[in-house]
This record gives sequence, structure tokens and C-alpha cells, in this order.
Amino acid sequence: MATLLEKIVDERVGQTLVGTVSVAVDRIAEEIAREALGDETFRRALRELVRVRSQKLLDQLLENGRGNRRPSKRPVKRQ
Repeated sequence: MATLLEKIVDERVGQTLVGTVSVAVDRIAEEIAREALGDETFRRALRELVRVRSQKLLDQLLENGRGNRRPSKRPVKRQ
């Protein structure tokens, strides 16, 4: 059974390690993204995907604004 001090140390070490590794992963992901964006074919494909998805989201927003709401999946709270 770990002492209270050991538990505190384990928790802080874990948080610090996760934070540091997360920063490293973010940096690597940014580097890979920059390399990928350097490829013109990838950039065109990504731009088209973003355009199509943005249009779909806009269409959904406009539908909801006209009152064509989809039924909510969450139960209605009654008081």
C-alpha cells in the first residue's frame, strides 16, 4: 500500500510526464502537418474536403433556421 506521499508524487509525476509528452506530440504533429501541406496534391484534396464539409454544415444550419428541426435525442425535462 502506497503512502500518501507516494501517491502525491505518483500523481504529480504522471501529470508532468503526460503534459511533457503531449507538448512533444503536438510539435511532431505540427511538423508533419507542415510537410503534408507542402504537397500541392494534398493541399488541393484537403481544401476540397473542407469546402464540401463546410457547405454541408452551412446547409444544415440553414435547414434548422427554417424550423426543419430534427427531433432531439435527449429526453425533454418537464417541471
